Amino acid sequence: MKTLICFLFGLCLSVPLFAQQDSAAPTFPPEELDKLVAPIALYPDSLIALILPSSTTSADVVIAARYFAAGGEQDDIDNQPWADSVKSLAHYPDVVKWMDQNLAWTRQMGEVFAAQPTDVMNAIQRMRAQARAAGLLTDTPQQKIITQDEEICIIPAEPDIIYVPRYDPEILWMRRPYSGEFMRS
Repeated sequence: MKTLICFLFGLCLSVPLFAQQDSAAPTFPPEELDKLVAPIALYPDSLIALILPSSTTSADVVIAARYFAAGGEQDDIDNQPWADSVKSLAHYPDVVKWMDQNLAWTRQMGEVFAAQPTDVMNAIQRMRAQARAAGLLTDTPQQKIITQDEEICIIPAEPDIIYVPRYDPEILWMRRPYSGEFMRS
């Protein structure tokens, strides 16, 4: 329940961005959305709730990554001029670094999430359903998988620790053997 509240909070942070979008913005079909969300689809809900709104302010993600690269301390995150979503995400510096290294993905995710938030969430659910059907999305010591009203939720096994899964989306959804690992943040 706590994860769902965090997720909804993150979604609410980005609501003003939805209203600003041009109604003529192109929409992405489900197949393209699936490919776009694949790198994060199996992340815990609470982490996705930070990544999606942060992707809408990609410039702040870049600045946060540079901050960490220059030796910036996590204790000083709240004093930075970044968007609140990026400040929250900055508690996971490896994720910030990945988003910076994959800036084209981050920008596209931000644009698509701002224009099609429901479609993005549906794509995440489709990818999770595929992974679960293939036996690749299961409970682990780091995370629990909960299905509520056909929605697949991924929550941390320990409420105070979020593990960031590491996986190759191309291998995962091609159904090749995969040995997943987690990085502790």
